[in-house]
Amino acid sequence: MLYKLLSASHGNGFTHAVIALTSGGPYSDCSPVIGPYFEKIRDLGVDVQTLDLNMPLVGPGAIFQLRRKIADFDPDIVQGWMYHADLLTSLALMRFLPGKAGTCPPLVWNVRLSEIDPRFIGRSTRLVIRCLATLSHRVPAAIVINAEASRQTHIAAGYTAQKFQLIPNGFDLEKFKPDPAARAALRRELGIAPETRLVGMAARFDPQKDYPAFFAAAEKVIAACGDVAFIACGSGVEAENPAIAPSIARGDIARHLHLLGRRGDMERFYPALDIYVSTAIGEGFANVVGEAMCCAVPCIVTDVGDSRVIVGDSGVVVPPADPAAMARAVIALLDGPAHNRQAMGARARTRMGDFSIAAVARRFEAMWQTILSDKKAWRDGKTAEGTDR
Repeated sequence: MLYKLLSASHGNGFTHAVIALTSGGPYSDCSPVIGPYFEKIRDLGVDVQTLDLNMPLVGPGAIFQLRRKIADFDPDIVQGWMYHADLLTSLALMRFLPGKAGTCPPLVWNVRLSEIDPRFIGRSTRLVIRCLATLSHRVPAAIVINAEASRQTHIAAGYTAQKFQLIPNGFDLEKFKPDPAARAALRRELGIAPETRLVGMAARFDPQKDYPAFFAAAEKVIAACGDVAFIACGSGVEAENPAIAPSIARGDIARHLHLLGRRGDMERFYPALDIYVSTAIGEGFANVVGEAMCCAVPCIVTDVGDSRVIVGDSGVVVPPADPAAMARAVIALLDGPAHNRQAMGARARTRMGDFSIAAVARRFEAMWQTILSDKKAWRDGKTAEGTDR
């Protein structure tokens, strides 16, 4: 999402720079995902620098290092991106930092999580969240969240309610779109016949994504429908993963299942599907669901985060952690006429027109401009009083 925002905003009245806390060292589970985006962001003309921190073991030296880099950029505004960055930028800016007009740049936080569940979030991150809840009342100028469920969760955790601004994820409707050629090509690659109904999911192998429920639902659908295949991709989503092997060893599932690992061609993945499913038990505003909808694929999602709001009447919502309910929903769509699925998919793509990345980027820019205008008015007022800061 950060990359998409920069691609739609950099040079459009704003010049951006990125400071990454880590370049993907031993701490970062996301390093296979983050690394390639450094170069993609640089290709936009954005200056990208890294602190190479060994998270979460961060000392005062890291704060001063970040402070120096921010001072070197001399920004008009600083945008934190996720919890650890929100905290470190807060600590770096809490003392006077010389900048434009001799003032400290306003700070905006960004929150991407909808549920603070100890089953999925480490102790150190929970500690960061508690610290941010305390600081939220006086440090950030605004806190961006991408889902209403996230707002409610963080207010309950102690965040101030007055500073939240809801800006949803944005999507590139030119990149993600129906593509019969891509549909045929991926099916040929995997040896799936054109007439075989294909159900898919894209998510890293993580407890929050609940792949056991995906496999259990697939087993039920395969037993009921026969001519159907299931496909999944994401970091760790491979048959060789020892955590996956037991789930696909029983029944007839292995013959109908394709596990692709991480892929960099998602614009070819979604159009190959007849149905997209999300079995997540923890979610905010799911990028993958939005991307599938852009490709006119009907979606069946669990009722977590803002997934119900995203799909509206263009998809189906089932309870989380209920593979039987997911299987029934898939079977119902597969048993119905193909034109019903196609009509649902068309509604999904139309619905995503409200979430274009260009429109979302303008909302970020409008927020930044408002914050800068408010700061200028405050500074001008102080100057008039003879207390220029």
